[in-house]
Amino acid sequence: MKTLHWYLTRQVLASLFMTVTVFTFVLLLGNVLKEIIELLISRQASMWMVFQALGLLIPYVLVFALPMGLLTATLLVFGRFSADQELTAVRASGVSLVAVITPILLLAVACSALSAWINLDLAPRCRVAYKNLLFQTLIQQPSLGPFRENQFVTDIPGGSNLVYAVFVGKIDGRQLKNILIFASDRQNKTDTYIGA
Repeated sequence: MKTLHWYLTRQVLASLFMTVTVFTFVLLLGNVLKEIIELLISRQASMWMVFQALGLLIPYVLVFALPMGLLTATLLVFGRFSADQELTAVRASGVSLVAVITPILLLAVACSALSAWINLDLAPRCRVAYKNLLFQTLIQQPSLGPFRENQFVTDIPGGSNLVYAVFVGKIDGRQLKNILIFASDRQNKTDTYIGA
């Protein structure tokens, strides 16, 4: 019986590791795309900040990934166990189903306790640290939007008839210097030039 329990536990743990890794990656990817990718595109975040943010998001994501992973791992292992007729052989030898699933139930209780600790203690602290990291990043490097030194920006909305083009000569910290704004009114066919 110990051999059977060890075999099932080993199979479920291997599948659990794989499924939790996949679910964590998918859920992290959703969070990264939603919040951090904008900071990367606007060059406000470094790769080090992104890795810190990922590390702080992992406990938050594990709250969802661990139960889904355990359910998926259990279904995979017992599905294969049944498909290979191993479950039938075990039942035919007189072992009850409760005795077969006892180590998996103990593993589920351990995963539930771990998930409760993550959900009640670790994830909220990491989520607050993640929000603080984003806040500090935004304070240290404020967004200048699409503006870059010595480049024209033409994708500025100005209504149905107005077209704007902005040229920034120099960016000094948080200040834009040597700005030229060109406004063109298509309806009246007039152009306006403003320098600052």
